[in-house]
Amino acid sequence: MKLKVNWDHKRVKHAIERMWLRGISRKEIVNAIQKGQKRKQKNNLIEAFHSYYSVVYTEYFFKKHNIHKIYPITVKIW
Repeated sequence: MKLKVNWDHKRVKHAIERMWLRGISRKEIVNAIQKGQKRKQKNNLIEAFHSYYSVVYTEYFFKKHNIHKIYPITVKIW
């Protein structure tokens, strides 16, 4: 299934601001989503932990078009 991170959605603006402030690139976000340890939060959000940061996102599967869409919400440093 093809992974697509949607950077154009209105709610992604906050995640892009957090990335810029913390010096994390889009490529690192994709790596965290693909390789990071995942934990499901109580409101159906997913948090992926990778090296020194984590990414909170929602995901949608479109099986008809064989696409896995990701909507980043925020980036945390821990």
